[in-house]
Amino acid sequence: MTRRDDREYREYLREEQRSQRPGPPPRVFQRGGVERGCIAGRMQLEFHHGLRKVKSRRKIALFCFSFSVLTSGRRLFQRPARGRHCRRDRWSCRFPNRMQPAGAAYYARPLTLRSGRSSNSLTPKSRSSPMTCRRTAFIAVVFSIVAGNRSAGAQNIGATLQGLIVDEQHAVLPGVSVTITNVETGVVRTVTTDANGWYRAAALPPGTYEVRAELAGFVEHVRQGLTLTTGQEPRIDITLTVASVKETVTVTGATPLVDVTKNTIGTTITRRDLDSIPLVDRNFLSLANMTPGVTGVGGGSVNTAGQLSRNNSYLVDGVSNDDTIVSSSRGGFSLEAVREYIVLANQFTAEYGISSGAIISVVTRSGTNRNEGRVFFFDRDEHLDAQDPFSHAQGSGKAPFSQQRWGGFWGGPVARDRLFYFASYEGQHIDETSVVTSPLVPIDQREWPKPTNQHQGFVKFDNQVSSGHAVSGRYRIDRNLQIANGISGLNTHDRGSDSLTRDQDGVLSDTLVLSNRLLNELRFQASQRYNNIDTSLYSPVGTPDIRRPSGNFGKANNLPQWRRERRYQFVDNFSITRSNHDVKFGTDISMIRGFSFFPRTNDGQFMFSTDKPFDPADLSTYPIQYTVEHFNPYFDLPNELYAFFVQDSWRAGGGLTLNLGVRYDVETSYRKINGVPDDHDNVQPRLGFVWAPSRSTATAIRGGYGLYVDRSFLNVQLDVAAAQNSQTVVIQNPGYPDPFSRGTLGTVTPSATVIARKPTAPQTQSVSLGVQRELRPGLSASADGVYSRGQYLFNNRDLNYPLFPGGPRPDPSFGRIIQFGMEGNSWSTALLTNVQYRPQRGPSLGVSYTLSKALRDVEDFQYFAQDELNPGADKGPASNDRRHQIVVNFNWALPGGFQIAGLGSARSGLPWNVTTGVDSNLDTQTNDRPDLAVPDGNPLDKATYFANFTRRVGNLPRNSNRGPTYFSLDMRLSKHVTLPKMKAELFAEAFNVTNFTNLGTPVGNLRSATFGQSTALAMNAAPRRIEVGFRVNF
Repeated sequence: MTRRDDREYREYLREEQRSQRPGPPPRVFQRGGVERGCIAGRMQLEFHHGLRKVKSRRKIALFCFSFSVLTSGRRLFQRPARGRHCRRDRWSCRFPNRMQPAGAAYYARPLTLRSGRSSNSLTPKSRSSPMTCRRTAFIAVVFSIVAGNRSAGAQNIGATLQGLIVDEQHAVLPGVSVTITNVETGVVRTVTTDANGWYRAAALPPGTYEVRAELAGFVEHVRQGLTLTTGQEPRIDITLTVASVKETVTVTGATPLVDVTKNTIGTTITRRDLDSIPLVDRNFLSLANMTPGVTGVGGGSVNTAGQLSRNNSYLVDGVSNDDTIVSSSRGGFSLEAVREYIVLANQFTAEYGISSGAIISVVTRSGTNRNEGRVFFFDRDEHLDAQDPFSHAQGSGKAPFSQQRWGGFWGGPVARDRLFYFASYEGQHIDETSVVTSPLVPIDQREWPKPTNQHQGFVKFDNQVSSGHAVSGRYRIDRNLQIANGISGLNTHDRGSDSLTRDQDGVLSDTLVLSNRLLNELRFQASQRYNNIDTSLYSPVGTPDIRRPSGNFGKANNLPQWRRERRYQFVDNFSITRSNHDVKFGTDISMIRGFSFFPRTNDGQFMFSTDKPFDPADLSTYPIQYTVEHFNPYFDLPNELYAFFVQDSWRAGGGLTLNLGVRYDVETSYRKINGVPDDHDNVQPRLGFVWAPSRSTATAIRGGYGLYVDRSFLNVQLDVAAAQNSQTVVIQNPGYPDPFSRGTLGTVTPSATVIARKPTAPQTQSVSLGVQRELRPGLSASADGVYSRGQYLFNNRDLNYPLFPGGPRPDPSFGRIIQFGMEGNSWSTALLTNVQYRPQRGPSLGVSYTLSKALRDVEDFQYFAQDELNPGADKGPASNDRRHQIVVNFNWALPGGFQIAGLGSARSGLPWNVTTGVDSNLDTQTNDRPDLAVPDGNPLDKATYFANFTRRVGNLPRNSNRGPTYFSLDMRLSKHVTLPKMKAELFAEAFNVTNFTNLGTPVGNLRSATFGQSTALAMNAAPRRIEVGFRVNF
């Protein structure tokens, strides 16, 4: 901008700030007995000022767009209000009728107790303060200026090729022209060595490359066959020899297996792995367990550093693929659309954040100069599968299973070396059977069909505008319909639900090489997730949740649900290479808006301590506790994520590289949803080193320290807002089916819920030390020791806890006062080892072994300690603690066009907890543990424990027992056939070849008839299943 333009803009800002006066609170009106707050009265900030004198139209567009978006996220999410107080706003807490789940109107009723009290509603706090507007305006100005000048931070999805060029006397050679050519697309990048003889080319798309080094008076050096993968930063040194005539030396060699510039611990899953290794669900994340330190074998998804899968972050093409409401991956991609991905288990750099667990970064496929496509079909038939062991044991049926998958891809050039396209589609239909194992259900009612239909579409365009400028755009949709979810094990048919999930996102990216030293990457994402869970076909609205020791009946207390999440994300990074420093800095900004229908325990929940049928004349058959709460279940969940980072890779000399960085994250959901201050103390230093002894590229000694701050997930704020907006009643020894029929009205005491006054984001501190070495060409080994300490993990605590077991509460006018807090801790120690054999030809092999110990004093976000007067007693093995885990993968091309591949995994048993099954210490929680009566007794025998006590808790440690081990071997045999203009592959895959029965953790409720027994298979486990299919490439 010129000075005049800048002055005009400042004047405009002052006018806008003067016009922004805090308005009256949103209007609250009554409807159906429940207060509803209209949030449409929030201020809208529009940018109408015309900056006519700015020279660059591109800067105008970026400036206006950034300013209008960042100063008011509602511009992207909400249409203008109809006047000062709008009664019917599109994004108010009340959804349009066509979006309401079944029974939505039912939940709008007030809770009327016999005393005449009714539930209260939470009035939304929707007004923006002038300070907030000024802060967001400042951020917008910074972002727009940075974007307009092509500088600012995103996650790295490309590769970096770098190295030192010297002559035969090892003197550095400045001014060498290094030409890097992508063999698949013909795209060329040219860089020149600096005064130190160093060259570096960043943000190279994954692919196969040729490197050509030229300098007058020296022999031209050409290296072919370099395969670069996402996030890889190999060092390729070149020695040039003096030439008297024009000569060229061509060398063919693979990319080094040892990275001597990075201390990150992780694994890259390549396209070859995705095509050859058998995947039971064709979910690329299933191979994440090949990474040492990722302990997800046999249930629990991807876990690392002693954290939960909620603590991971998922990236696709450098933008977030996180569902921020439940903290999970947002849908899936067809395996055909994925080129490769990297799993970062520990010590990732400052450009990666909002994760205290693992980072999974995916790169999608692009078109090349070659027109190519594929069609495929997979089929599993019940006649080829082994029978479900529980179905067989109880004689409830045959639990049939069948699955069909079909689809393909097509890609190629629109304009050779310039414009490329790629598209893929995958569909699947599954006919599965859910097996109930509760002894309270008749045998002929224990098997229920569970069909699934899914469709995934993907399209992408890449435009190489010039040799230093690339633009790409993509669109993805994933639609998944699951029928009869939630029925399995002790969950009976009543617990069923139908779930529809639809994910859509569009991504634009721009990569610009400004000079030999400067590079900028800019990305924008618009995404939406829709999820609707309906229970009307299984338990009608109004059905209470009924929990018995050996079976769960009635409707799940948190269903039905409906939610939608929209995200607009801007990410940009700027890289500078100068002397011995490679500096990168940037920002990542997400504007998120969630909408949710969440009834919690509106229909009530009965807890029984016996499996005996209810008998009005027998008090021992009555429930021991009843909980109910009523509130307006519609919620608006706004959130904004701001991240800033800077990092430097410093080649300090002597083969030592220092990776130094710092990151800052902040989110706004606590203030916007719960009215408490956000956590602003999130500065995260990252310090790492890599030392290559004798400047060798075959050995790397690495280590580092990092502080990793996670984001909250909006379910936490949603639970708090729901509880704050309700009146919760907990009745001990209630009547049945009318809970108010027993006792006096005075025993019905309301409870309350609050959130910590100063919420703190969960965080993990990790320190590591290890070594990686290339033992021979294609063979490498590594070993790393890692210690991780987690703090501020989510938990619940009763602020009105009884003064002693069975005693009075400090405030007798209330029952529980539940605080959603961040007081949990975790401790993790691990030895991570890995061996990789990746020759140019012949069989390949990978082995990872993890020896770890994970402790926690809380589990997930709704965790209560058994005795809140002594919360330290809950420190014990984490529920996802796997002491030993080994994963082996292999791939071997045999003569005659045959190929065999496999994936084997094994782990030691997971911990399981034992409880008395009743509220032994009279604190309204049924998580109390018994005494250990026989120290060396059988943990599966009830006689080992003593639970016949009251007004105290037992001495048994939490998670003191270990469940069954896990083993699975998946195999694939294929035959390649060459046909005119195409190649076909016929294959057969067998999952769990040995038909090993992988049981889940045993039931730990001493009141249950199934105590000590596994009532279901381990998560993601199944009996042997065989799949046949074909692929045709053309």
